[in-house]
Amino acid sequence: MAKKTSNKASKPAATSATDIDRIVDAGLAEAGAAGWRNLSMNAVAARAGLSLGAVLGLVPTRAHLVARLFDRLDQRMLAGVKALDEADSVRDRLFDVAMKRFDAMNADREGMRAVISGLRFDPPAAALALCRADRSAATMLAAAGVSPDGLLGCARIQGMKVVLLCALRAWVDDDSADLAKTMAALDRALERAERIASFRGFRRPAEEAA
Repeated sequence: MAKKTSNKASKPAATSATDIDRIVDAGLAEAGAAGWRNLSMNAVAARAGLSLGAVLGLVPTRAHLVARLFDRLDQRMLAGVKALDEADSVRDRLFDVAMKRFDAMNADREGMRAVISGLRFDPPAAALALCRADRSAATMLAAAGVSPDGLLGCARIQGMKVVLLCALRAWVDDDSADLAKTMAALDRALERAERIASFRGFRRPAEEAA
């Protein structure tokens, strides 16, 4: 007699956030130890204590490792974002959100610096990082109460990426405990952005009228 088959569809295995964190941590450590250009997913798997197959199923290439790293930075940045305070200027909100991101990066400073340095010689990973940065910039704008939607939103996103790149250059060489150089560079970049016509949307209507 034939066995009755079950109508229940088998559920796919859930992606383990813990495993992804282990892979990202191992990737940052490996980048700091061996350099980004010498980083292999096999070495990352060994450092993470996971099988190569498990690692490749989640993060198959260095470029994908960059994407996972961006995901984690976004999550850590947003963890400290609270409800908007209308008393704060948009510039102050953007400054606060951006610094939360740099604080998150500072937790893995040496690995992050190794990745940033290595991306200059890894065009595929660098291209993915620039594309993925659009999402991070849009997220930061939204967290600061600035719409990233529409044509104006696209311009704001690109402008926010420029602001972040300016501050990032300072962060790479900023060894101070309070990230004073990074904050100063970020403040200058935001000030310049406010002067550009396409960034007038940084301000609230009441501020524009004034």
